[in-house]
Amino acid sequence: MKEPIQHYAAYGLWADARVIERLQRESGSLLDKHVKSSFPSLRLSIMHIRDSGHVWYRRIFGKPALEFSGGMDSLLELSSAFKDQVHGMEGPALLETVAYTTSSGAHYAQPRWQLLLHCFNHASYHRGQVITIMRQLDLPDVPSTDMVAYQRLLMTGR
Repeated sequence: MKEPIQHYAAYGLWADARVIERLQRESGSLLDKHVKSSFPSLRLSIMHIRDSGHVWYRRIFGKPALEFSGGMDSLLELSSAFKDQVHGMEGPALLETVAYTTSSGAHYAQPRWQLLLHCFNHASYHRGQVITIMRQLDLPDVPSTDMVAYQRLLMTGR
């Protein structure tokens, strides 16, 4: 179980880096341009991925709030922190039950590996929305963030 979870964490960082690297070439006005989506701009979509991921990071690992440098680059700081935490864990830690309270006050307890998969899946879902927004805004050079593209990259050693 440890290897697939580590793979997801590394993939998440890779995919986030591709998106952020591409968005850094755009103006603030384009990043804030209103679009119809779960979050109404590229910037707000990225910040949602970061903010919700940060809530889960704190729950899953029992860590205090991270200090971010600010801006969209802070998503990479969070993705890197996830990767570092996951890569530093031994297999049994992934099986441990994590008790947490939601923002609405509901209490739950789940295995850590399930919560990690939720985080990685949630980020992928919203990254897909970011890619769609980029296409709606007619941006050139929209990066592929498919996991298979990451896996192929690993196979070629690049």
